[in-house]
Amino acid sequence: PDNAAVADIPGLQENAEILAHVTSTNDNCLGRDCPYYDDCHLVIARRRAMDAQVVVINHHLFFADMAVKDTGFGELVPEAQVYVFDEAHQLPEIASHYFGKSVGSRTIQDLAQDIQLAYRAEAHDMAQLGKAADRLAIASQDLRLAFGVEGGRGNTRDLLRQSLWAQALARLNDAIGLCYEVLKLALGRGELLDHCFERISELRTRLGEVLAVNQTGFSYWYDCSRLHFTLNLTPLSVAERFGAEVQRPEVAWIFTSATLTVDNRFAHFVAEMGLAGSAELILDSPFDYAEQARLCVPRFLPEPNAFGRGEQLATLMIPLINKTPGGCFFLCTSHQVMRQVAEVLRREIGRTVLLQGEDNKQRLLKTFVENGRAVLVATSSFWEGIDVRGAALSCVIIDKLPFASPDDPQLKARVEDCKLKGGDPFAELQLPKAVIALKQGVGRLIRDRSDHGVLVICDPRVVNKPYGATFIKSLPAIPRTRELATLGEFFGPRE
Repeated sequence: PDNAAVADIPGLQENAEILAHVTSTNDNCLGRDCPYYDDCHLVIARRRAMDAQVVVINHHLFFADMAVKDTGFGELVPEAQVYVFDEAHQLPEIASHYFGKSVGSRTIQDLAQDIQLAYRAEAHDMAQLGKAADRLAIASQDLRLAFGVEGGRGNTRDLLRQSLWAQALARLNDAIGLCYEVLKLALGRGELLDHCFERISELRTRLGEVLAVNQTGFSYWYDCSRLHFTLNLTPLSVAERFGAEVQRPEVAWIFTSATLTVDNRFAHFVAEMGLAGSAELILDSPFDYAEQARLCVPRFLPEPNAFGRGEQLATLMIPLINKTPGGCFFLCTSHQVMRQVAEVLRREIGRTVLLQGEDNKQRLLKTFVENGRAVLVATSSFWEGIDVRGAALSCVIIDKLPFASPDDPQLKARVEDCKLKGGDPFAELQLPKAVIALKQGVGRLIRDRSDHGVLVICDPRVVNKPYGATFIKSLPAIPRTRELATLGEFFGPRE
């Protein structure tokens, strides 16, 4: 079953022992050696894809296929003469993930569990196998503890300077080395053992790669949640690798999205993806924004980093929300502001207030649409790919311009790289990314020719900073006002 289905099983713990018996991953799939190979739904789907004239896949599978081809291990989907990418603004980030490498505690613990299974099934007499697997699992857990209670994201170089973390890493390396040596002694005794040896060899190599922090051109970063961690190596640019792909003869590539341009130019996307010399086309929107929408950047807003800003914004927006005939999205750039907003609205307005995280995304949206007058308070995961048509979504409020956090380790690495090349990180990286993200948030409002709605951007920088003009010019031509009170009148004749 896929991960979504597993996650929805009530009462099933994340680390339940049964999962190892009923799921497989890229690491432990036996491929052609599996007795059920010919009946595997994934294998059947690949066969059908190879025979098809049109194949519809997501971005992730496309880049996974590229990564597999790079290693020389065949392909997942067939070669094509025409590739069409919708929502192409997502490609740079997704591509960098697949062109990079990572090692995660889930992978390590799955391998430790599979070594235990192989020991019991194929090498009863090798007690050291079980002990080596136990050491591997414990070393992985100890390394998670060395990240601290909070975890979070950061630069791997910083971790390597911490003695506690470096010691836990050394113990993990020792445990991996022990598993390698013991599995090497067991080679030839069974398919499971042989496969575990291949995986421990790959783990040794990959761990070395994600910790080789002195290489240039890459970001070395970690991501640590409550239970798990990953160590990652991500290329700072995919332009060279992907640019070479699109140069293949007799193949056409089409990239389309409502948010590919910044200030009506494709330069940022073209540079990120290595697409210099491509033909470009900007099509006008089919929507009549002058009649269908209004944009407001209110006066007297709290500063972007003001204390208690969420409560202030929520209070400021209550009169507008009360006048809105349909539903409202309140999109926030941080979880803290999101929770502050939801708390005030639940106390002060007589509408259903839905909060991201209190249910899964699909059920929240279903409830939102069925209610028709609800307020959904959410973060960036609701900025893209959400299609709510009609009055169920009549108002979109955005708390502030969606600049990426300056503490994000990948952004930091790209900023440093840009500076070394003599570039302007703000103009070349941070501003274009924020413009594209804002356009995605704004795009939630008008989804149909008959939609009507108001958009509020609660960030004074749109009007009092020089770069604010870039945001405005990149948005559709929506009539603008500074007076929040006048927005309610826009709904008047239609209520």
